[in-house]
Amino acid sequence: MALIPKVEPKLEKKVVSARLDEEAHTMLQRYAAFLGGGTNVYIIGESLKRLFRRDKEFNEWLEKNHTGSTATSDGPQPANPTPKNPTRTAPTAA
Repeated sequence: MALIPKVEPKLEKKVVSARLDEEAHTMLQRYAAFLGGGTNVYIIGESLKRLFRRDKEFNEWLEKNHTGSTATSDGPQPANPTPKNPTRTAPTAA
């Protein structure tokens, strides 16, 4: 059974650029195939959400440092009204 759902929700996306070592990239591609064609963006995003929900120490820290935050929420987060790099464009699917 897959640990993340196989359906991609339609949410606003923010750009994050990351370089993976070859082993992590290969496993990401294999997990995408396992899900039946899940995208890298979806798999990484859902994996991070799962990590954030399950990390008890992080959630304790979040409660102390960011009162009113929705650490365990899977819903969309409010957009930052002032982007740090407004000229940056989203890369094509990896």
